[in-house]
Amino acid sequence: MLSHAKHIKRVGWSNFIRAMQHPRDINSNIHQIKHPAAAYLHRLARTGVPAPSMAAPWTQKQLLTIYRRGAHSSALHQFKDFLFEDMLDMIKKKYWVVLPFHTVRYLPGLKLAPVGVVPQRTRRPRPIMDYTFTGVNQMSAPLAPMPALQFGSTVQRLWQRIAFANPAFGPVRMSKIDLSDGYYRIPLSPSAALQLAVVLPSLDNKQALIGIPLVLPMGWKYSPPFFCAFTETATDLANQGIMMAQHYLPHPLEKSISNIAVPLDGSQPSAQHPHHAYTADTPLAYADVYMDDFIGLSQAGTETQTQRAMLHSIDSIFRASTLPEDAPNRKQIISLSKLSTGDCTWSTNKVILGWQLDSADMTLRLPQHKAERLIALLQTFLPLKRTSRRKWQRLLGELRHLAVAIPGARYLFTILQHALLASPTSTRLRLHPLVTSSLQDWQLLAQSLSTTPTPITTLVPQQPSFLGAVDASGTGIGGAWVPTPTTASCRPIIFRLPFPPHIQQRLVSASNPNGTLTNSDLELAALVTGAAILRSLYPSGHAHLLCASDNAAAVTWLNKGSPSSSAARAFLLRWLAKLSRNKSFDISPVFASGATNTLADVCSRHFHLSEQAFYDLIEHRFPIPGGWTLAHPTNEINLNMISALSEEMLPWESHNLDPTQPTILGSCGKTSVAPLPWTPQEPTSQTLYQFYRSLPIATGPARYLPASLRCAAAQWATPYVPLARRWPTWDSTTHAYFHPANWISA
Repeated sequence: MLSHAKHIKRVGWSNFIRAMQHPRDINSNIHQIKHPAAAYLHRLARTGVPAPSMAAPWTQKQLLTIYRRGAHSSALHQFKDFLFEDMLDMIKKKYWVVLPFHTVRYLPGLKLAPVGVVPQRTRRPRPIMDYTFTGVNQMSAPLAPMPALQFGSTVQRLWQRIAFANPAFGPVRMSKIDLSDGYYRIPLSPSAALQLAVVLPSLDNKQALIGIPLVLPMGWKYSPPFFCAFTETATDLANQGIMMAQHYLPHPLEKSISNIAVPLDGSQPSAQHPHHAYTADTPLAYADVYMDDFIGLSQAGTETQTQRAMLHSIDSIFRASTLPEDAPNRKQIISLSKLSTGDCTWSTNKVILGWQLDSADMTLRLPQHKAERLIALLQTFLPLKRTSRRKWQRLLGELRHLAVAIPGARYLFTILQHALLASPTSTRLRLHPLVTSSLQDWQLLAQSLSTTPTPITTLVPQQPSFLGAVDASGTGIGGAWVPTPTTASCRPIIFRLPFPPHIQQRLVSASNPNGTLTNSDLELAALVTGAAILRSLYPSGHAHLLCASDNAAAVTWLNKGSPSSSAARAFLLRWLAKLSRNKSFDISPVFASGATNTLADVCSRHFHLSEQAFYDLIEHRFPIPGGWTLAHPTNEINLNMISALSEEMLPWESHNLDPTQPTILGSCGKTSVAPLPWTPQEPTSQTLYQFYRSLPIATGPARYLPASLRCAAAQWATPYVPLARRWPTWDSTTHAYFHPANWISA
């Protein structure tokens, strides 16, 4: 350590950094790699705009304050020995430099942050640098390539590729490649290294030490985009090689991978693929990445080509060969420990990004240990009356992660999030009984996550099974559902359901300003109730519902899944969560202007008419071959709607109060009747736009639906193509070698 300090004084800090670290850890033979920092600075140089920089240099008083505070408690006590052991290993690999504070305190640009340690399941703890605590993250210059962060949609891209793969080539097989020392493969400039220094615990009760990173550290806000710029480029190169059928030589790690026996399921997929699936003429061969986890998908003989493309592309970006100046314990770029567990072998059943995927059965489930952890986490909050804001936000983050792959779960957050909004400035939150009931809903849901698999096809976009339009008035709700070519055997239906007097009396109006129900709440009730009526009538298979509403607030609440209020809309969305889970459907709302929503408007307003008179009115105003079918909501649907509008939380099991009672259908009416004296005379739009004429939904009852709804369905006139990666336009291409002048700078 003292020799390092003397060497700094002799050669200078910048030269010392360059001596400790060489830029050839990244392949300098790639001339056209998209280096974001170089591109950004090049554009600034052309325009004459000064490059953004960090905040003003810290004073000695600021440095002393952070230094005396020291590291976080996790690094000071629980994981102190581990931290020193890990830091010693990083020093030997030339990733970090550790020096006494008095040696570096006067270096220009020095900033400090505390270090912490986060425990991990089945893995060693992970050191984290808390740059947010001292404001380093907030004041870092925005030079990072933020568009390179594509991992947010990686899971959906993988699910779509599996769901839309051509089943004629057999089940999709999966493989994973993990990098070792991921962030530590990207070097820092000397100035950035000093601004990302951290305070370590003291050694043998002496003065605390200062750690200076020579590579990207964990905890800096711009480490992910800079690192993803390299991993995403490696993935792009792999997919380009696969697409062009590039010839690859055998990789040195192939022999080690082939020696690991992992059972393969050669059966055909048992689940049906989505309607209008993209049918490829060739087997699936695809690579994607989530940070440093490379995932390969392959079918019918493309495994070797896909695997070699991924391995060689990684080696072309991150140097795999050794150099004389390398540290003796420099790791292979590909994690050999993960390789030895079978991650890199091809299988139809694999844990991918925290989910147990079975591509033969086309299902996913939560691993058992994660389900048990979630149940234990919920049980800790159930008896509490108060909790800290940070713990509550952590719980919501866990639940948000799970909601991505659980049908209907995204509608269960309204009451939980309202606990944060009710006390916007308080660090302690009150958990009222409604919050406890919502946690109980999640507990029931968590108990089935590891045992009840979710079909992958329910998590990807599908052609609509039904098109609908709903509306609400102060007296009730009504609407219509029309089948699409995927449900051609079903009949178009109309429905209406009046509100009881006590619900009508709670509606806010000029004569009732103290009401608790708004028109938007009733419109949301029409959307949810309409879906419940349809699925009780046609419950088979998973259904994607596309429904129009003329209320922008209700459409927004349904799209978001969690409005910022715990009023009736929260209870309606909770009911929708139960319906989505038990009846297997998803609903996409579409806004339609009131003038075009004529059919639903008539269904929701003529409650003064008898059933036969109402039926005759619909048949006259909106005639179709074969006639409409009138559906009567069940007692269960009526009870759930009234309870939700009354802000009463029924138990989750109450959704199946009377499972044997089906939705009652009325008889089919005549195709036309004589004009009735009370028939309203407002015109009905039946215009068929040019691009609707090629769609199957452009004929028959669909012509009475709003134009915006038909426009939303128009995209399904052609087969759906799976979500693609952003390639290669996430940044401009620069012709730059990786030499010290191009190192990443904060």
